[in-house]
Amino acid sequence: MNNPTCALCNGNLDRTLLEHTVPDRFEKSVGVPADGYRRQWVACSRCGSATNVLDPAIRAALAEISAEYYEIDLGRTGLAERYEKIMALPPDKSDNAGRVSRTLSFVTEWRANKPHISSGPVRVLDIGSGLGVYLAGLLRQAGRVGLECEAQAVEPDPVAATHLRSLSLFSVHEGLISGQDTFRGFDLITLNKVVEHVADPNRIVADAAKALKPESGLLYVEVPDVQTIGRRPDTDNILGSLHHHVYSLRGLESLLRTNGLVPLRLERILEPSGKITVFGFACSPGAYDAATRVACGS
Repeated sequence: MNNPTCALCNGNLDRTLLEHTVPDRFEKSVGVPADGYRRQWVACSRCGSATNVLDPAIRAALAEISAEYYEIDLGRTGLAERYEKIMALPPDKSDNAGRVSRTLSFVTEWRANKPHISSGPVRVLDIGSGLGVYLAGLLRQAGRVGLECEAQAVEPDPVAATHLRSLSLFSVHEGLISGQDTFRGFDLITLNKVVEHVADPNRIVADAAKALKPESGLLYVEVPDVQTIGRRPDTDNILGSLHHHVYSLRGLESLLRTNGLVPLRLERILEPSGKITVFGFACSPGAYDAATRVACGS
């Protein structure tokens, strides 16, 4: 089980942080036997992020169920119940409420201080929408800070996509974003706990960057923190077989810069649920240059 290069920064993977010897429930669902099982989280010497290293045959089997995640995890009837439960949480107990608050706050400040940005509706694209709690929360709160939003969800899981359409709050694209010309000109694109699910996060971040408004669009990325290892149970789903990477601040910065984006804010937080999260806001160089010209009065 050798995977020597970090997908985030091309550094060397050279230090094992955690070894699993028991298959998780997703691996069991595809018939992975317990005898001789081994899976490792290996740290990058350059950026400090960690990669989930396991047998390629197991990884291939897991890829076959990637579009059935919610059916395996919650069943076809559990999504609506989970959605309602999360939406009913008080703000101080809700990871999602914090996510909505920080993105709305950042977008509001970004637009208020930059007169070159259109004052029209904020076009939002949420990639990997899952239960839809983020977009629903965003639309619920946007009016309270004086923003009008037009939102679109992208979700490849057919069970989740059906649930999202049932909310009747935003348009839903069932499938993947892969550079389509139909995804262009967004003011805000969000990747909330998404890129850790793909082996090569550069592809999805690059596609998201292309879909931003070139002189004003913002990308928000949120990922599990590498500091989860040793601070949460080894059986935590964050450290499960379906995740490919857990991130350091430097790893997220490298991912953004590699794909031509300018990081604007990078931060580590402890969420109400106890999860440790890294998040970042970024924009294109054109948007950064335009904002700098305005700030300098030129």
